[in-house]
Amino acid sequence: MIAMRRFWSALALLLLAAGISLAAWGLWRSARGSDRRTGTTSSARSPSWPDRAAALHALGPSFPKTLGRRRVLLDPGHGAAGNTGNLSCTCEPEQDYTLALALQLAFELEATGHFEIRLTRAAGELVDYASRVQQASSWKAEAFVSLHSDVRGRAEPAAFEAGQSCSRTDEEPGFAVLWSDEAGPALLPARMLLARALGTRLRETGLLPYDGVGYHEQYEADSSVPGVFMDRHASGQRIFVLRAPTMASVIIETHNAWNDLEAERWHEPATRQAFGTAVAAALADALTAGDPESGP
Repeated sequence: MIAMRRFWSALALLLLAAGISLAAWGLWRSARGSDRRTGTTSSARSPSWPDRAAALHALGPSFPKTLGRRRVLLDPGHGAAGNTGNLSCTCEPEQDYTLALALQLAFELEATGHFEIRLTRAAGELVDYASRVQQASSWKAEAFVSLHSDVRGRAEPAAFEAGQSCSRTDEEPGFAVLWSDEAGPALLPARMLLARALGTRLRETGLLPYDGVGYHEQYEADSSVPGVFMDRHASGQRIFVLRAPTMASVIIETHNAWNDLEAERWHEPATRQAFGTAVAAALADALTAGDPESGP
């Protein structure tokens, strides 16, 4: 009888301890975590991208004396015959997103007084990729920057508007800067410098670098700058606008277009302004690297 009483007493104490532990874990999780859908974040940690509470920081680049005025070709990704790109979680074609972003970025870069900008295509135009690379070469551009959005992760169908269903996910946010080491000894360092400068400056604004978990063998992560990747597609399948230009060339995958919170944030003026300052600073860094008198 005494043994049974001891058993039930011990069991009650165990259940009480388990209840306290579960309650404590719940309080800890609530204090530490954030609501993915509302973007609310506790004070236990600083909010990080793409939380709605995560503020980006527009950079105030100090341009080197040797920068002068440089020619940069902006390429709004896709917009070629039969190639509209991905479809975002809000059913926006990638070619429309990239063109709007390129127009705004061109304005901001021109406003610095240090960049002369051309776009590879305008609204309603279909331009093949070979023509874009040729345009950069004939214009003697010093950098070729192609703008894109990515699609990553396990997506699920989500109704957007009547009659439209697009894909959405909570997974794999972040930017990626892509480049190709398929280049001669003079061009290779210029490409690497531009890619790494962009990765560094984008992180400085508070944007999240993509961890590359879904890239597998297609891209190789840079050893020193998060969010920067080299093209490692099979021979003959490597990205044309990365390997073909005769000047420093990169692709910027600004975000995961299936991630609804990140896609929403990339339509905010503050996000695009911070992006513009980062690209301006990175171009200045890369295009004056090695100049003997590049101080501000």
